[in-house]
Amino acid sequence: METSKIQLWNRTTGAIYKNVMLFAIAGMVSALFSFIPLLGWIVNIANVCVASGYIAFFIRLKDMESLVEPADVPFAKYLCNGVLLHILSIMLRFVPAIGWILGPLAVIVSCVFMLMGYNGLKKSETFVGKEGMKMLFIAMIIGIAGGVFSIIPVIGTILAGICFIVEFVMVLLGWKKVAETVAE
Repeated sequence: METSKIQLWNRTTGAIYKNVMLFAIAGMVSALFSFIPLLGWIVNIANVCVASGYIAFFIRLKDMESLVEPADVPFAKYLCNGVLLHILSIMLRFVPAIGWILGPLAVIVSCVFMLMGYNGLKKSETFVGKEGMKMLFIAMIIGIAGGVFSIIPVIGTILAGICFIVEFVMVLLGWKKVAETVAE
């Protein structure tokens, strides 16, 4: 990468990491408090923060997509599409009667899209942050498991919450690796 592109890469991945911090911390709060019905208002506020973080994350991913090598663009597009589907899954959870099933199904599909993107980038010869992609790949597998568990009544909520907390921690750590400054 040339010097100007490296500087832009470092700024973009740094911004992505900040967005990830927002939705990961809010996601962990949402998963933690989802076990307590009386604190549903905290879950709703956290979910708004998760959606906001994902929207900002999507915008920065589009910036990153313009910086990657041409061979990596299709995988960056998978990530962008997966994030859009995840935002949709958050909105679907608020739909009465069918949100309890459509939301988790959209989470599973979004994680599959992101899984394909992370898989391609972790195998890439040209992608700078491929070490972080390995952890993000595993996080998406855990996210898929969480989505499947969340469909199961009662016990599934607990298992899904645990999976989502682990997923958010791994996403945070994975993007931290990707955001490490690239030397000029």
